Amino acid sequence: MLFFGARERSDYVVQYIKFAWALIFGRGTFIRKSWGVAPTPEKHKHVAIFVHYDQYGRVHDYVLDYIKALREAGRTVVFVTNSPKFPEKERQKLGDLCIQTLWRKNKGYDFGAYADGLKSLGELSRFSTITLCNDSAYGPLFSLSETYDRMDPDVADIWGLTDSWDSAHHLQSYFLVFHAAALKHPAFQKRWKTYVHVPSKSWVIRKHEIGISTDMRKVGLKVQAVFPYRVLLSDFFDRIGDASILENKALLPAHRKFLKRIFEHAEQGHPLNVTHFFWDRLIVKFGYPFIKREVLQRNPSGLPSLYRWENIINAASDYDTSLIIRHLEFTMRGRFM
Repeated sequence: MLFFGARERSDYVVQYIKFAWALIFGRGTFIRKSWGVAPTPEKHKHVAIFVHYDQYGRVHDYVLDYIKALREAGRTVVFVTNSPKFPEKERQKLGDLCIQTLWRKNKGYDFGAYADGLKSLGELSRFSTITLCNDSAYGPLFSLSETYDRMDPDVADIWGLTDSWDSAHHLQSYFLVFHAAALKHPAFQKRWKTYVHVPSKSWVIRKHEIGISTDMRKVGLKVQAVFPYRVLLSDFFDRIGDASILENKALLPAHRKFLKRIFEHAEQGHPLNVTHFFWDRLIVKFGYPFIKREVLQRNPSGLPSLYRWENIINAASDYDTSLIIRHLEFTMRGRFM
């Protein structure tokens, strides 16, 4: 598996070898232990499955705040942790916030946890909505009720916050909402009933993170993002204009370099991750309720002036940014943010 890991991204043969292995060993669930009771559709029409991971099993304050916001938006929360440890004192932090807590082996990444969470619900068609979300984002910066209001079931059956055109058009999987039409569809139900935990990140991305949007669209379900890529890109060019801005010497070199990357990607038709490149505009203009953890922890896209994040959030939202700061102080090494 260690050797295959270096090749599996581009080698589908390796992925299918792992899939064949999973057909034997990856069926069922990987739940170690559970607490509480599963939601019942008679009492809990709107369910959120929240996936968590921390190497020490810690449930950080920003996670608790996120779960409280889900509850305030009328969601009954099932908490699923992939953490290798899950101390009792951490579980107790959840208190009455979650109707059920599941501790599972870290198999199949987030989608594996989503699958085990969904299997715990029983017949999915009896619920009105199911949200799949995880701890990869800080927030919500704004009311989730307002966000849910924008996810009209008459417009789309499956909603995400943001979309991506990387490989194929798909909703980004850190926050997905499935309305009744999707929950009742045989293809959607079969997908989770027959879910196989394949030990390949590339497989999970291709078959699930990308594949779920593609496959559900093929069977006639409508899929849409609240903050579409095309809208964010159009907004950028409406504000910036043409590439002549790249000659503006008043801009810092890092800013000109950053803008040049966006122009080049747009010109060549290469997709950008809007949660990275337009993170501030999403919050300030569009009311996007999160900032992705990896943006602040690693800044993999090399975003300039990221140190302004707290001021930008404070100017747009009343979110308690100390929740983010405490988590960054606890987790970051060797880089100041």
